[in-house]
Amino acid sequence: MIVATTGGDTAAVVLPEATDSSITSFQGISPPIAGLTFDLFDRRGKMESSVSLSALPGADSTADCYSWPRAKVHTTASWRVGFVSNKVVAVKVDSIESLSSPDSASLAAAITQTAATLPAAADPAFRGLPFRVRSAYSFTLDSVAVVIADVVRSVNEEANPRIEHLTIIGERAAGSRGKFDAAYSKRSAGAEEATQVTDILAIVEIGREKRPVVVVGIETEDGGRVGLIERVSPGRWTLVWTSAYTDC
Repeated sequence: MIVATTGGDTAAVVLPEATDSSITSFQGISPPIAGLTFDLFDRRGKMESSVSLSALPGADSTADCYSWPRAKVHTTASWRVGFVSNKVVAVKVDSIESLSSPDSASLAAAITQTAATLPAAADPAFRGLPFRVRSAYSFTLDSVAVVIADVVRSVNEEANPRIEHLTIIGERAAGSRGKFDAAYSKRSAGAEEATQVTDILAIVEIGREKRPVVVVGIETEDGGRVGLIERVSPGRWTLVWTSAYTDC
């Protein structure tokens, strides 16, 4: 997998075999991309096919932080994540911003209803506060409508502002109304500048089985990881893999 860095013409080459304890051994190496081309994706779908890469010099292996090998991406397309060509199929996704005002309001209401059914926050300061849909993306798998959303609540204390991010994947019958059944949720809360945020990079189907997967960036104050949230059965999505942590 490759992930876009600033500007989109440079990629971080994510090595799935690296772990938090072994990533130090991957510092300064040349990325293993010889003979490979990549298909590039973002939340809108596939942005370009069969793109070639060129290895860039390795980062300083003596630096007191960790990073992935880098490569030059020969494209002008806007993209977020890439996979080796012909291994992944894009899923058509609609963002809440692209919907009509009534449909957008209906979707936001359904998401907040779903959020309200989840176990209460551990921090009592957030209990009873209203949910706000920060972002939401919807798509259909056969007869099932799926939404993935970032729902937030804020404690606006001047001396100690805090925020809660709730990542939700919900399912309901296609064409139906009302709340979604929660199929996945992850809650993080803390100081605004330090709270973990899950960023949706792309939604794809992987392998011959066309397993639906949400590709996410899990971002913290100083660094982050890449993760795959997979639909493992009807009504159940699981974080099946996360990369090593990088902070350069």
